[in-house]
Amino acid sequence: MHGHGHGQPAVGGTVLSFEDLAEQLGADRQGALGDDDRALVDEQLAIVEHQWRQAVTRGLVRGFLLSGPPGVGKTTAAKRLAYELGRRFPRHAGRDGVATVLLDGSEVARAKYGESEQRIRGIFAAAAEGFGLAAQRTVLIFDDVESIFLARGSDQAKEWHYSQDSVFFHVVDGLDTSRVVLVLTTNRRDLIDEAIRDRFLEYPVGYPPAAALLELANRSLADQGLDPAARAAFAAELRPAIADGSVRSLRDAQHAAARFYVARLAGRRAPAVAT
Repeated sequence: MHGHGHGQPAVGGTVLSFEDLAEQLGADRQGALGDDDRALVDEQLAIVEHQWRQAVTRGLVRGFLLSGPPGVGKTTAAKRLAYELGRRFPRHAGRDGVATVLLDGSEVARAKYGESEQRIRGIFAAAAEGFGLAAQRTVLIFDDVESIFLARGSDQAKEWHYSQDSVFFHVVDGLDTSRVVLVLTTNRRDLIDEAIRDRFLEYPVGYPPAAALLELANRSLADQGLDPAARAAFAAELRPAIADGSVRSLRDAQHAAARFYVARLAGRRAPAVAT
């Protein structure tokens, strides 16, 4: 396993420590989530915190499926949930704490038949054991899950997808919900097997409000050392682009901020939206 984890067995995925999440998503950075998405995270947090504190091993909720267009903040919302759980279940004297493991198709897919299924089992087995740390709980984030668990019967599905899906169903059905929660994200809900959708609470994630886009862009430029006057000038350019729909997603706002930043350093003017 790569990432920032320590003493973790190599089962694939990127381990994000609480410190990593705090740096990315600390309490002063909630602007990347709109009000609807904050409410979504708060609801999920209440569910998971109850199941973890009450030791509900076979919870009604095994995890969550976040669906929506690319770049709207699904992974950010998943990380925010993990961060808030880390705040509520801190590590003490080498025990407890929360491990966050981010996985995508490249972390699961293997060339030889049967190896992907073994990888899936290994990930869940490690999560059940706290990734080698006593009493540690786990948030497993499967990003762009349609790249891993395709709907059986879809035109893109191959023989190995049936096997991978079957193993995933089995390990999810046996999940200890007092210690582990899953968050799945997808841009293509239509490509995910219905049996997977049935196992998770689904939350649609839409385009963020203008205030969230402006906050993200402002934060991105501040992180690069641009002064308040430059950031205000960019915001004045960005607002009409948001209003006319040219900038809709968090990714759009980041790209616009990057173009402005580069143009500023190069001493030229660039529009907020590429033409």
